[in-house]
Amino acid sequence: MSDSSNTDLIPADFLAILRCVNDAHPRDDGVLRIVGKTLVCTVCGYAYKVEDGIPNMLWDEAIPPSDSTPVCS
Repeated sequence: MSDSSNTDLIPADFLAILRCVNDAHPRDDGVLRIVGKTLVCTVCGYAYKVEDGIPNMLWDEAIPPSDSTPVCS
């Protein structure tokens, strides 16, 4: 569930087409959700920073999940 104060981080229609780039799961399964100033994969928990409305989707710069990162089941 996205925090409504973060809905302006990136446009909703852009978020709807973005997917996690982790090859460990099928691309269509990697739905992203807004958590703070990042997009977090609901499957693997990797996060991608968003700066000035532009998500950094480079796998080498993805933030690995931590025990405190909430991931949807």
